[in-house]
Amino acid sequence: MKNNHFVNELRTDLVPMSDVWSYQPTDMNPEWNGTYQQVRSGKQTYARPDRNESSFSLKLREDNPLSMNKHSAGIYVIYDTESCIYIGKTDTKISQRFHAHITKLTATNNKRHHHPEKWQAYAKWRAENKTGALNSLDEFSIGFYDLSNFLKFLDGETNKAMMDDMEALIFYGLCSTNDKYRLLNTENQVGSRKAREKWRQFFQ
Repeated sequence: MKNNHFVNELRTDLVPMSDVWSYQPTDMNPEWNGTYQQVRSGKQTYARPDRNESSFSLKLREDNPLSMNKHSAGIYVIYDTESCIYIGKTDTKISQRFHAHITKLTATNNKRHHHPEKWQAYAKWRAENKTGALNSLDEFSIGFYDLSNFLKFLDGETNKAMMDDMEALIFYGLCSTNDKYRLLNTENQVGSRKAREKWRQFFQ
């Protein structure tokens, strides 16, 4: 019964990504052979798409139907046409987070972001299966869970601790209704270790 209760709590409206973000790539469909290159910068090595450098403009729509803004605190989810593919938290820097996400989803080489292996595999899958331009976001939708609506379920005395707890709650809750292996999250970076153990056990 407790899990059924939370399944209801985790239902949220999904709206097209384009209703939330104003997005415009400089090149709608630059050529790409589906490979990535390793780029060394100082002591770090970054994976980036092996294609011409490109960019895009991105702005959060003020009148978006999720009422998301740069001060929003909570958990956002990104879906494609099949299932949830990413669960993220934000209380600041939401534009920077989505700039990184869209860079990886579209395999854009803008020399700013590292492309982890799971994101690489997803971008390659999109390139092989998508009808239309890889830089189009027409198949993606977004949902948002506001922190204020989940306080009664969360542990923690600080905003960060509650956000970590909430991220793990949403992650494992949605894993119970979505294909976990399609999620682009790195599980050991979701929330805190304590929160992961708590909500993983809860939803087993």
